[in-house]
Parts: sequence; C-alpha cells; structure tokens
Amino acid sequence: MTRGTERSARAAVLALARERPEYGKVRAARELRARGIRISPSGVHLIWSRSGLAHSYQRLLLRRREAGTEKGLSPPQRDMLQRLRVARRHVDGSLGRERLVIAAARVLGERGYEGATLSRIGAAAGILPGSLYHHFKSKEDLFITVHAEGFKQLNEAVDSALAGAPKDPWARLEAACAAHLTLLVGSPDVSLITGTSLFHIAPPALQRRLNRDRDAYEARYAGLIEALRVPAQVDAALLRLNLLGALNWTRMWYRPGKRNPKALAHHLVQVILRTPLGKVQALAGV
Repeated sequence: MTRGTERSARAAVLALARERPEYGKVRAARELRARGIRISPSGVHLIWSRSGLAHSYQRLLLRRREAGTEKGLSPPQRDMLQRLRVARRHVDGSLGRERLVIAAARVLGERGYEGATLSRIGAAAGILPGSLYHHFKSKEDLFITVHAEGFKQLNEAVDSALAGAPKDPWARLEAACAAHLTLLVGSPDVSLITGTSLFHIAPPALQRRLNRDRDAYEARYAGLIEALRVPAQVDAALLRLNLLGALNWTRMWYRPGKRNPKALAHHLVQVILRTPLGKVQALAGV
C-alpha cells in the first residue's frame, strides 16, 4: 500500500467513524471494503486507536461534539450513547468506591477510628471530602464497609486453606490460623482493620454492627475447636478467645524474617496448644 493509499484509507476510516460511530471494527471494515477500500478489522482498530477513537463511546462523543447537539445523532445512536454513559458511571463509581475503601483502611489503620477524619481519608483517596457522601452516608458507614471487607477477605482465605487441608482437626485448625496470619501481616490495609477491630472500643450502636461480622467469624473457630474434642475441664470458649487474641496480636509485634505466618501458626497450634492439651488428656485418661 502506497503512502497515498494509506492516507486515503485513514481518511475513509475516520470519516466512517463520524458517520457510523456505532459500528465495530469488523462491521466498519466490511463497509469500507464494499466502498472499495481494502482494510482489515485490525487495520481499522489501529487507525481508531491512534486517533483516540478506539471505543464506540469516544466515536459517539466526537459525532455529538461536531454536531453541537445530540440531535445530530440518530435515535439508535442516542440510545447507545446513553447506555454507555450509564455503564461508565457505574464502572467509575465502583472503582471510586474501591479506592475509597482502600484509602480509608490505610488511614484507619494508622490513626484509629477517632483520628481518621473524612478530610484525611478523602486526601488519601484523591477526592474531595464532600465526595465521600456520594458513596457513604457517614464515616461510620465507611468504617463498617472496610470492616466487612476485611472479614470477607479472611473468610475467603480460610475457605481456601480448609479446602486443601487434611481431615485431622489439628491440621485444619493450623491451616485456618496460617491463612488468618498470612492475610493479617502480609496483605493490604483492609485486612488490618479486621485485626485491630478486636481492640477497638466503639459506641454501643457501632459496636453491635461490628460484632455481627466478628461473631460469624468466631463461630468458624468454635467449630474447628469443637472438632478437637478437648478435655471437659478445658473451656472451649476461652480457648477460642485466647487463640483469636494471639492471632490478632501478632500484627503488633510481627517482623518479616525469622518465621513466616505458616511457621507461626504451626508453633501456636501444635506446640503451644496441642502439646499441653495432649498431656491433660493423658492425665485424665482420655
């Protein structure tokens, strides 16, 4: 193809983008071939991309700008533009909400609930404080969302760990603890809120909302500990609370290096818990 032919093809592709912005690259190439211009769909896409017109939304906006009004679009084109606008707002909103949750988790982790002002959270997320109210009614609602997301991540990690764990109840408890520690000390800020919430003193109404996530997660460990068949003189509820307290406190002292989360979980479950309980069972003749 000569340079003159290339320029002619490029002009035809861009003209069609204005004429039929709703066409995809395959249909556009077919239309251009019918007009005597031999070009492949990938060739059409390349020209569109270089001109900032790779997406139909961009081509529709170009036609609207050049027409000066949406009346310059056909009814199907106007409908398509509206649908794409709604879809983009949904995607942009979802991404903005996700970015806000991550930023809030970081600020909450650094400053605690009282010190994490909306202005600080907005600055961390790169948005104005007032824009937070587009996604959340209050700082309390934002905190609840971060807290719930942390527990969602924990539950997913524990589910994955248990799916590949042996049937031995001690091995399953160790797998759950290793998943918990791995997420708590080596993952994004959202998970840290899950751990620090153990030490968070909140107003009663907020505390009740936090407890729903906490109680459901603790129930998983209650089931894992019940499967151990610990001696009758051992309070299973206290054992569960002590175990979760030890797990969550790890993030206060953990430093990467000597032992990884999996090794810590093994020591906690098999050495600190299992060995003494085994002695108690032996003394009790269990």
